[in-house]
Order: sequence, then C-alpha cells, then structure tokens
Amino acid sequence: MSLKKKLSFIFSTIVTFILILNNILSYYYTRDLLIKDQEKQMELLVKEISIAINHSQFGVESLENAIGEKLRAAAIAAQNALDPDINKVTNEQLVELSKKLDVSYITLLVKEKGDIVGVKSSDPQERNLSTKEWGYWYTAFQQLFSNKNVTIPQGQKLSNYWSGPMNVSASNPDHVDKWGYYYDGTTNYIISPYMRDKQIMDFEEHIGPDAIVKKTLSNNKSLLNITGFNPNTFGLPPVYTEQNGKKFIELENKAIQFGEYEYKDKNVDVSAVRKAMKTGKPISVQSTVNGKKVLKSFIPVSAQNPYVIGIVTDYKVIQDVLNKQLLNNLIISIAILALVFIVSYFLSRYIVSPINQILLKVDEIAKGNFGEQVIIERRDELGALANQVNVMSLNLLDHTDELKKKNEEIQYHAYYDFLTGLPNLRFFNKTALELANSNDKETMAFLFLDLDRFKFINDLLGHSAGDAILRAVTNRISSLLKEGEMMSRIGGDEFILLLPNTSCKEANDRAQTILKELEKPFIYEGNELFITSSIGISMYPTDGKHVEDVIKNADMAMYRAKEQGRNNLQFYTADMNDWIQRRAILEKGMRQALEHDEFTLYYQPKVDINTGKITGSEALIRWRHPQLGMISPQEFIPLAEETGLIVSVGEWVLRTACKQSLEWQRLGLPKMGVSVNLSPRQFQQANLVEIVSKILKETGLAPEYLELEITETIAMYNESYVIAKLKALKDLGVKIAIDDFGTGYSSLSYLKKFPFHTLKIDKSFIQDIEEGSDDNKIITTIIAMAHNLKVNVIAEGVETAEQLQFLQQQQCNEVQGYLFSKPLSVEEFYKAFSEIQEAALTKINRKSE
Repeated sequence: MSLKKKLSFIFSTIVTFILILNNILSYYYTRDLLIKDQEKQMELLVKEISIAINHSQFGVESLENAIGEKLRAAAIAAQNALDPDINKVTNEQLVELSKKLDVSYITLLVKEKGDIVGVKSSDPQERNLSTKEWGYWYTAFQQLFSNKNVTIPQGQKLSNYWSGPMNVSASNPDHVDKWGYYYDGTTNYIISPYMRDKQIMDFEEHIGPDAIVKKTLSNNKSLLNITGFNPNTFGLPPVYTEQNGKKFIELENKAIQFGEYEYKDKNVDVSAVRKAMKTGKPISVQSTVNGKKVLKSFIPVSAQNPYVIGIVTDYKVIQDVLNKQLLNNLIISIAILALVFIVSYFLSRYIVSPINQILLKVDEIAKGNFGEQVIIERRDELGALANQVNVMSLNLLDHTDELKKKNEEIQYHAYYDFLTGLPNLRFFNKTALELANSNDKETMAFLFLDLDRFKFINDLLGHSAGDAILRAVTNRISSLLKEGEMMSRIGGDEFILLLPNTSCKEANDRAQTILKELEKPFIYEGNELFITSSIGISMYPTDGKHVEDVIKNADMAMYRAKEQGRNNLQFYTADMNDWIQRRAILEKGMRQALEHDEFTLYYQPKVDINTGKITGSEALIRWRHPQLGMISPQEFIPLAEETGLIVSVGEWVLRTACKQSLEWQRLGLPKMGVSVNLSPRQFQQANLVEIVSKILKETGLAPEYLELEITETIAMYNESYVIAKLKALKDLGVKIAIDDFGTGYSSLSYLKKFPFHTLKIDKSFIQDIEEGSDDNKIITTIIAMAHNLKVNVIAEGVETAEQLQFLQQQQCNEVQGYLFSKPLSVEEFYKAFSEIQEAALTKINRKSE
C-alpha cells in the first residue's frame, strides 16, 4: 500500500472512530438525561399524589376519631346504666346494653392476679380473656387503672379514656375493628365498647389512596404501576396483633400502604425502598419483569409521611426516543465520512511528496552520511521538519568526534570506582587473573578488608560522612602500597588488596600496618571519628588454584576476623568452610530463637568493695540451640549485630531483666539494680527512650533499679546526638554506665560532657595486675579520674584475692567476677544468694583487716 493510501486510510479510520465514539457517548448521555427527566416528572407526580393522599388520610383520621369519641360516649352511657360493682353486672345486661348503644359488644376488664382480664362481655368469646401478652395495650390498661393519662404513642387519648388503633382482621379485611377503654375510678372495672366499621373502607374506596392511584394510572398510559411502600415493614413478615385467638394487622404496620404491587423484583425493590427512605433522594432502577423492560422510581414522600411511593413506567417510551436520535446520528455520520474520504485523498497527495523527500535524506543520514541536507522551500510544518533534519545532520557531524572522546571516559568508569577512583572488582579480577596466568608459581596475597561498624556512621551522620570516610581510608591505604600492588573497592565498605610476590609473613606485617594506620582518628566537620577494620588474608596458589576461589576464601577469613572481635586479621584455613556452614545455621536459627524461647539470661552479682554487700547484677544472655547446645555470646552477638536481629534480641533482654529484678524483690531479696548491655545498633534507634520507658511501665520496675551499659565506642560518633539521648535516658531515672572502659578511644573532653553514673574497667586490665605493671598504672588513673568526675567505678573480671586487694587499695567502688560468683541462672542466683553474700562479706572483710 502506498504512503498516500496509508495516510488516507489512517485519517479516515481516525474520523470513523471519533464518530462512532461520539455516537456511543451521545446515546448514553441522552439516555441518562431522559431517565433524569423521567425522575423529575415522577417527583412532581409523587407530590400531587401525596397531597391527595394526605387529604384522604385526614378524612380517615377524622372518621377514626369520630368512631373513638362515639365509643367513649357509649362507655359513659354504659357506666351510668351499670352497677359500679362488676359482681352485680350480668352478661345478659351487657348484651341488652350493646343493642341499645348500637355497638358490636361491650366487655368489662378487671385486675386479677397480676393480669387484666375481660371477665364479662356481651360476646361469649371475649369472656375470661387474658390481656397480659397484648404488649402496649396491656400497658394502657395498667395506666387507666392507675387513674393516669395513657402515654403510649399509639391510639386516641382522651380524659379517662384510651382507644386502640384501628386493626384489619387477617381473616376478613373488608372492615376495620375499633375498641374503646374507659375508666374514671367510680367502677372496679374498665368499660370496653367495640365497633366493627365499614365507613372507613367505603371512604377509602371512593377517595382514598387506591382510588387516587387508579385515577392517575388511567390518565397516563406510560405509567404501569403505582405502589405505596412502608419502608419499615416492606420485605419483612407481617406483624400481627393477636387478641382472643384472632389475628389483626394494625393499619400503620401494613407493608403495602396502597396500590397493587405488580412488576415484582423483591430483593432489588426492598433495597431501593430503604435506600430512598434513608437518603431522602429518588432511586431509579431498570428492570425486566415478565419479559417487559421497565423503569422503577422509588421516591420518599417526606419526613412527616414516612412512606415511599414506587412508580413503574414503560421503558419503551425512553427507548423510542433513543432509537430516533441514533438513526439521525448515523445519517449525519455517513455524510461526514464521505466528505472525509474525499478531503483525505487530496490532502495526502499534498503531504506525501515532501515527506518522501525527507525520508530519503534521513535514510542517507542513518547510513552515516552526516551533513546531508534536505532542499524544501516551504513555510509550513514540513518545511520546519526539513530544517530540523538539516540541523540534526550537522549536529551529528559535530558530535562524532565528541562521542569518541566520551567513549574513552565511559571505558574508564567501566573499570574504576566512581567515589574513590580505585579499580573496581571487574578490573581487579582481570588483573589478578592475568598475573596468575603469567606466573602460576608466584605467591600472591589477597587481603579482604571490611570497615567495622561503618553502617553506624552512615546511619548516624549521613552518607556524606560515610563517603568522606571511604575516601580517607582509600588515601591512607593507597599511600602504603608498593609498585605493582593494587587496591580495589568492591562495594559498600569492602576493599580488596592484591600483593604480588608476597609471603605469609609479609602479608601479616602489611595487614598489621594497615590496622594501625586506620586506628588513627579521622576528622570530619571538626569531629574526631574512630573506625577500625577486619582483614581476611588468603594466599595464591596455596589457598586455591583459581583466583575466584582465593578471593572467596579471603572474604571468609574476613568474617572470621569480625567474629574474633573486629580490628584484627585472620588467615584463611581449611576449617573455615565448616565455620561458614555453622554461621549459616546460627543465623537461620537466631531468627526463630526468640519465638521458640531458646534465649535465657544469666546474672553475675556486683559487690560493694567497702561493705561486701551485693549491690546488683549484670544480665548476660545465653543461647541454648536445640541442635548445637549452648552457644557463646561471643559467637552469636556479632552475628546478631550484622543481621540487625540485635534490636529485637536486645529488647527481649531488657524486658526480661526488668521483670526478673522486680520478681526477686517480691521474693524477698534486697532491692538492687540490674545492668543491661545496649548494642550500638540499639543505641542508634530513634525511639530507644520510648522503648525503655514503655518496658519500665509494663514491668513495673522503678527506673533507679535499671542500669544501661554502653561501650565507649558509641560515644565517639556525633557528640550532640549521643549526649541528647543519654540525657533523655537519665531524665527517665535510668542509670548509665560506660562499659569496657580503656579499650576504646574515649577522651576526658567526652567524659566531662556525658551524663553517666558508672565507669566499668575492662577485665583485660584486671587480669594482668602485677606490681609496677602498666596495667596497674592505667587502673589507678581510671579510678582517680572517676573519683574526680564524681562517678562510680566498677572493675569486672576479678578472679583472685590479689586483684581484689589492689582494687581495695585504689579505692575502687565495686567489683564483679569469678572470685565472688560466675554468671548464674535465675534459679541458681536465687538459691545461692545468701551463700554468695556471706562469702563476699568474708572476703571483703578479710582484706579490709
């Protein structure tokens, strides 16, 4: 098909689609307008019908009131004719009196054993009739006997008189029944005359709602059915009032108030009636009943007349109008399409020729002939398009050389890290593989380096600080490399170094140098930041015949270095594969350990070095793995920190320790504090203070009995953030302890600002106490500094009498360690408390002497 024919076809197709869409939209738009117009007409019709019905109902109410007043007059006449004592009145008298007063019958009601009973009546069926189950009728009788005005909403109320609402007999709906009840206290019985009346039925037959509906339907052939619905009872079973074995329906409870209920679609109709009454708006429904399509409109009358009028109209009226409009639209559309075909044919000829010329030049440019020009002298869109093609052709010619230059830059970024400028893993692997292939007997060392707790810096100070640290680390390590050695950033905070022609000893020395270099503080925005690294080392070809395997083994060794406490190096060994498998098992099991109640807490007592009294305990977590047995915290705590599970585990430890401390107080142990360790990840939580406060409230432990231990490395990041959080915890009443003091990089300037209560001297210093040793001097200095800062100082890891004696001499405040007790389970701690306390007093007093 030629381009000219294609354009003509496309243009005609678009116009055809638009016309079809317009006809469809017009059809449905008109249909909706007709339905809305029909609804408006029905609303006006309903107003007319409701006005006529209101007049009719006013006449019915007037007749009902007249009957009620007639019954009251009959009751008063009966009172004058009868003895006030019911025992002196006979049924025969009531029969005769009913005839004289022109009522159907008269019944006398009395109180009798918690009931009100119709004892005597001119109608044998009304005698000995119980009314206790008559609902509000019974309530009205009680109020009459109490000489009170009847207050129930139903019925007609006059002085000393109540007339029940009119009922329609379920067995004979051709008349209405009306009862009256009179009592003024002069008799010992209620006088109840009854009338069966057809006046109301006759009245409604001539000018009632049904008569109005018939007249309306006869005047409008499009109206098929008009029905008055009671929204409260429509769709529900009939509500009968039963008296003396006869069933009656009260007029106000009839589901169909007037009209015939034809064209039934009950489920849809019930829903529409109730929705119309609830919203106060007309509801229209299209329906097909007995093969005839109709439009049903359900229109609420008013709040004063709580019923809904349903009007059914023949949908054919609307459909006829729609069919006529659709025919007109089709004729117009055909005429427009014929005109479009003619115009599109000539228009396509005008457009196609210059387009073909442009396409030929574009094809030449696409083949690489940059600089080709289109010659078209036109001032329309095609002329503008030709100019744009010419500009594009010249620009392509100009940019060819520039693209060649950028290609070199792209090639560079394909092999180098954007942030640090280091070779990426792709280039590193390529270089290592080339070296290995060129001399497979040369020994090469691979150092896999990961920064410790780098995520903590990123989360606390932001990624800009993290990026600055990564660049600074790159500069420091790069300055240590020799010619031919390579450093690569492989992602995040992980680096790998290639040291050709290097022995194991040389690799160890180089790694030690890197560790010491990174221990120096980094300066960021005037703050000192401390960061360490874990290094894994593997040797080629000793630890693998393929470079990929050696790098993987170095990665494995790095994880072992992290497990060993970070800031150290580890060489790859064959047993690390087993360790990696064990690590995977532990990580998987830890995710279920809390749920399966596998964690438990052990408690190690703390002793006052002056009095010998137990002042508290430190909560230490243990893990009883179902297959591997007891797992050391040194093994699973670092793993929990890496995976982020330390947050949920730490919260469990805090809650459990607080509960246990309060439980021991209730069991009679002295009131003493409990210490709980906070991990760096926990301290980083924005809602940490809220969590601690919530746990204290839940467990009921007083804040002064809880001590939170943080490592001094936490204090090295974002001074203002750390101080603010510590102050918030202190405001709760919780105590703060600096744990493992002396092993990090704390300075006096930090310690003076931090709101803490206790310094804990790390056990590594206590274990090496010897006369004149450097550790002794460090301990002495820490204790003196703590006293000057007016904070408590505690030494952990005390195992010998000599260590205790030295700490007493230096006036340390508290101690904990195996000299007094190992960490104990809950049961062991409680049972052995008195024994531990007595032993501690003995040891402390012996040294004091």
